[in-house]
Amino acid sequence: MKKLLLVLLLLGVIVHESDAKIQAGVGIKVGPAMGRWNNGILNPKLSTAGGTVGFQPGVHAGIQARIWFNKFVGINLAGEFNMQGSTFTRVSGVNSQKVTHKENQITLPLSVMVGWGNERLRVFGNFGGYFGYNINGKDKEAIYLNGSEQPNSGFTKADYKEKYNSIDVGVRVGGGIQVYVDKKLKSCVTFDINYDYGLMKTFREEEPSYFSNPEKIKITPSKLLIGVGYSYTFGKSQAEEKPRRAGDMITD
Repeated sequence: MKKLLLVLLLLGVIVHESDAKIQAGVGIKVGPAMGRWNNGILNPKLSTAGGTVGFQPGVHAGIQARIWFNKFVGINLAGEFNMQGSTFTRVSGVNSQKVTHKENQITLPLSVMVGWGNERLRVFGNFGGYFGYNINGKDKEAIYLNGSEQPNSGFTKADYKEKYNSIDVGVRVGGGIQVYVDKKLKSCVTFDINYDYGLMKTFREEEPSYFSNPEKIKITPSKLLIGVGYSYTFGKSQAEEKPRRAGDMITD
């Protein structure tokens, strides 16, 4: 009986919250981005590629729209510009080869947010997907003999017609917070951290020969994004999430 009462109480809370007005917000964000190649979901560190994969740091910026249907559930849609890539280093004794790939991508993510909020704060996790299009990129291959970089051609334009895939589609997971900072509880500072795991191959054909077993691996992209921003909300006021006292309930 106690379990049944608990379930009914929970359902009542959810229904009550679902009847509340919708809150929508539009904002901007900016922060660091770090990309890295993966070797399929079972070997994310390229364990069979004969080298060490590394993060390529860059910049992340975007515009995002959020809709909270109630205190617990919402959706997030964004348009982002992400600079990322990857590095790969293959070591042979005291000598090594390092490949650096940088790319600029327009990313459109859509995710469902599940969280909780009070008068001043919203905390949430999110899960969804993203579509990305690589505008351009550049590559550099360097040889190091006894730690000394040998002469090379520097960065050259990446080939997105024959070598790399321009399209990037995958899964996004992450979380964040919104802190309401003005008296009317409309303006808020946001913090988000998300991880994108690509499902499409990075290379159009077989992986490059600088991998030790190119025929046995499947390279896919990924990126870690951190964003700090500002958002302005419309509709439901966050003041409605203020805890109600016994005196307020009597007044109602």
